[in-house]
Amino acid sequence: MWARYGEPMAKLLKYEDPKTHAVPKINVYMASDYGELLPSHGTPVDSLTKRGLQLAVCSTATRAVAGAIAKATGGKTDDVYKELIANLLGNGRMVPAGIVAVSRAQERGYTMVKA
Repeated sequence: MWARYGEPMAKLLKYEDPKTHAVPKINVYMASDYGELLPSHGTPVDSLTKRGLQLAVCSTATRAVAGAIAKATGGKTDDVYKELIANLLGNGRMVPAGIVAVSRAQERGYTMVKA
């Protein structure tokens, strides 16, 4: 998704590739060669999901990102939203509201990790 929608996502998120200081063309959290440039210290997300990391993806926020991408590219929000969902990382699961999912998970002993 970063190769396809990197520019509108980077603009919306106010994010740049920490290595190149340009619009990311890859998901830098999936790359192992970023080392100390990332909060994950270069540990790719897929290796963490193999160790049990659970990913909850906020549907509300994803819909907002899809809307911004659609506006920037002349696409349709629903089409971009479906594409984003189809390309979730690892064991990512869509949840209606991220904050509710985090609260419920914490009640059950999970810990929220924010990059």
